Amino acid sequence: MYHLPVLKNRRTLVERAEKFISDVYFTDCNLRGRLYGDTCPLESISVFQTAKRIPYSEAVQQTFQPCKAGDSFGPTWWTCWFKIVLKIPEAWKGKEVHLRWESDGEGLVWRDQEPVQGLTKEGEKTSYILTECLREHEPHSITLYVELACNGLFGAGQGSMIAAPDPNKKYALQKAELVVFNRDVQELLTDFEMLLDIVKVLGEGEQRGYQALFTMNEMVNLCDPANPSSYSSAQDLAQKFFSQRNGQSQHVVHAMGHCHIDSAWLWPYEETIRKCARSWVTAVRLMEKNPEFIFTCSQAQQFQWVKNWYPGLFSQIQHFVQKGQFVPVGGTWVEMDGNLPSGESMIRQFLEGQNFFKTEFGQYCKEFWLPDTFGYSAQFPQIMRGCGISRFLTQKLSWNLVNTFPHSTFFWEGIDGSLVLTHFPPGNSYEMKGKVEDLINTVKNNKDKGRANHSAVLFGFGDGGGGPTQLMLDRLQRVQDSDGLPRVLMSSPDQLFSELQASSSLLCTWSGELFLELHNGTYTTQAKIKLGNRQCEALLHDVEVASCLALCQAAGFSYPTKELQRLWRLLLLNQFHDVIPGSCIEMVVEDAQEYYKEIQQTGSGLLRTACNALRSNPLFGVGSSTAVFNALPWERNEVISLAENGAQTKLALVKAPSVGVAPITEIAEPVSTVSVTVQADGSVLLENGLLRAVLDKMGRLVSLLLLQTNREAISDGCFGNQFVLFDDVPLYWDAWDVMDYHLQTRSHPVTPIFCFQEASCGCDTPC
Repeated sequence: MYHLPVLKNRRTLVERAEKFISDVYFTDCNLRGRLYGDTCPLESISVFQTAKRIPYSEAVQQTFQPCKAGDSFGPTWWTCWFKIVLKIPEAWKGKEVHLRWESDGEGLVWRDQEPVQGLTKEGEKTSYILTECLREHEPHSITLYVELACNGLFGAGQGSMIAAPDPNKKYALQKAELVVFNRDVQELLTDFEMLLDIVKVLGEGEQRGYQALFTMNEMVNLCDPANPSSYSSAQDLAQKFFSQRNGQSQHVVHAMGHCHIDSAWLWPYEETIRKCARSWVTAVRLMEKNPEFIFTCSQAQQFQWVKNWYPGLFSQIQHFVQKGQFVPVGGTWVEMDGNLPSGESMIRQFLEGQNFFKTEFGQYCKEFWLPDTFGYSAQFPQIMRGCGISRFLTQKLSWNLVNTFPHSTFFWEGIDGSLVLTHFPPGNSYEMKGKVEDLINTVKNNKDKGRANHSAVLFGFGDGGGGPTQLMLDRLQRVQDSDGLPRVLMSSPDQLFSELQASSSLLCTWSGELFLELHNGTYTTQAKIKLGNRQCEALLHDVEVASCLALCQAAGFSYPTKELQRLWRLLLLNQFHDVIPGSCIEMVVEDAQEYYKEIQQTGSGLLRTACNALRSNPLFGVGSSTAVFNALPWERNEVISLAENGAQTKLALVKAPSVGVAPITEIAEPVSTVSVTVQADGSVLLENGLLRAVLDKMGRLVSLLLLQTNREAISDGCFGNQFVLFDDVPLYWDAWDVMDYHLQTRSHPVTPIFCFQEASCGCDTPC
C-alpha cells in the first residue's frame, strides 16, 4: 500500500516555500506569478517636463508631449507631469483594477484636482487602486495626472547614497498599464511570507517554528496557483496557525504607523514639501480602509507646508486628527539638533510647534519625538516639562559605536532634577516593516525585561518619506495575538506611555546628557552654518529686547510680531538635525545660507527701527546724537569704536545700563600706538604699549613680553600654540564622523600657513 511520505528535511521545505512565493524563480507556475491578472494598455500617456516645482493648476495648463513606458526623463531635480487617459474594459466587471506604475522617481497621483496617493518603487507603492470591485455605474474612462520628481526616496547620490547628487541622472518609466489585481493571491502571499519568517527567525530551537514550517508545507500541497478555488483551504490552515493565542504575560508591542521625513538632507527643502504630500496622502488612504490604523507624525513646519501647498489634503488630515488616527507628535517646529542650538532656540522650537498644533488641531503634544538626532542635551527634560511635555521617544543611541546604552524604558533626569518618562523602541529603528523579525528583535533587545512589558514598533518607510503600506498592516494583523510572538496592538503614543507609566515603579533613572558615540564631526562640519545660526540667534534676541523697550518707552511704536515669528521660524527650520550639523548636500547648505541672509537683512532693519524709536524718547536727552544699546542683562562699561565723517574712527568709553540705552558722552583717546610689523625673517611683531608678541612664519607664538616689567611668558625653544593636522577619513559617514584613530595620524604643517600685512593704529590714523 502506498503511503504519502512525511518529510522532515527543514532546508528543502523552507526553500520549497521560498520558491513558491518568489518574484524571481518559477513565476510562470508559482503563486507570485498569479498576483496580477489581465492587463490593458493606457488610452494615452503624455508628459510635460520642467526644471521648476510648479502647482497642479499651472501644470495642467501646459503642453504635453506623447511618451511611453521605457522612456527616460530628467535630469535630477526636474519634474515630469504625466497626463494619463485610461479606459477600464467592460469585461473586468467585478474585479479589482489598478493603475500599475513603476518608475525611478517619486510619483504623486492627482485625481479630480486633488492628490490621492504616492507612487514610489523604493517605498513599495507601485499601483494605484482605481476600483476594488468594478461596477457598471462606476466611471470606466478616467483622466489622471502623475507628478514625478526626478529623484529617489534618498535623493540622487552618485555611486552611494550619501555621495553628492548626480546632476545628469535620468529617470526611467518602466511600467504604466491597467491590471487586474488578485486580492486573494495577495492575502495568501502574506500568509506564506509571515509563516516563512517565523520559521527563519525562531530557528531550529523553537517548536513553534517547526509548526509554522509544516503548516506552510501543507499549504503548498493544497494550493494550486492555477486554481483559485484551492486558495481557501490553504488560507484556512494559515488562519488556524495564527489564531493559536498567547499567554497573558506575553510582551505587548504597540504598533504605530510612522514616516520620518527629513526636512532637508539628500534633497532640498522644496522637495520635502512634496515628500510630505506623497507620504501623508497615502497614509490617509490607509486610514480610510483600516479604521484601526494609527499614524504618528511630527514637525509643525511640515504640517505648515502641507497646509500652504495642499489645503485639501490638510483638511483631510485635520479630520483624521479628530478621529484619533492621525496623531501629531513632538511638539516642536522641526526635529532639531539636540546640542547646537541655544537654550532659547530649543524653547522656541516648542513654543512655535505647540502653538501650531493647538491652533490647527486643538491639542498640545504630550510627547517629545526626536528619533534621529545626534545626541541630546541635559537641559531637555527641564525644557520639556516647562512646555507641558513629560514623555520622550528616540532610538538614536542604538547607533553608539562603543558602549551600548543600558536602558530601553527609563526616567531621564535633567540638570535641574526634572524627570521625563523615556522610551527607546528596542527594535532600534523608526522604520520597521511589520515583519516577524521586527517583533522578535523588539522583545529580544528590550533592556528592561521584567520592568517594562510594553514597547513601541514604528513601521513605515522613513528618512526620505514613504510611510506605511497596506502590506505592513496586513502582516501585523496576522500576528496580533499568535503563540510564540509578542502580542501586537495597533496603538498610539498616549496609550503606550500610559501603560509604561502605570508600571514604572521599577524603572531606572538616567541623569544628564544622552550622548551619542557617533557623528561627533557634526560639531565642526560646514562651519558657516554654525556661524550663521549663532549670529541670527543673537540678532533676533537683540531685536526682541530693543522692540520691547521701544514698545514701553516710545509712543506709537508697533511691535513686529508677525515678522519676528517669520524670522524665528526660518531660523528654527535651519536647526533641523541634518542642516545645522552640516550633514546635508550642497544645495541645502546654499538654501540655509539664503535663509540666514534673509534673517540678517530683515532683522537688522527691525533692530534699526526699534533703536530709532528709542532715540526719539524725550527721556533720552536733548541734543544727544549718538547712543548705545545694551541688550545684555548686566551693566557694561566698555570702549567702542565710532565711525565719523565716513572715514575717521574714534574710540569712546561708554557705560550702559542692563537692558537699556545710554548716550555717548566721553570720547576716549588711545595712550599708545598699536602696530603689526613683518620682520626680515618672516616673523611678525605685534605691540600695543602693554604687550609685545612675536609670531613665527608658521603662526606659532614664540614670544609674549609684558613691557612694563620686561617679563617673558614663553620659554626659549617653546611655543605658546601649535597647529596640528590630522587625517579625516571616517568609516562611512563622511560629513558626520571624526573617528578615534585620527589621533594616530598627528602631523605638523611644514610650509607657512599665514600671510601678514603691516598695520598700525594711533590717535589719528585708523587701522
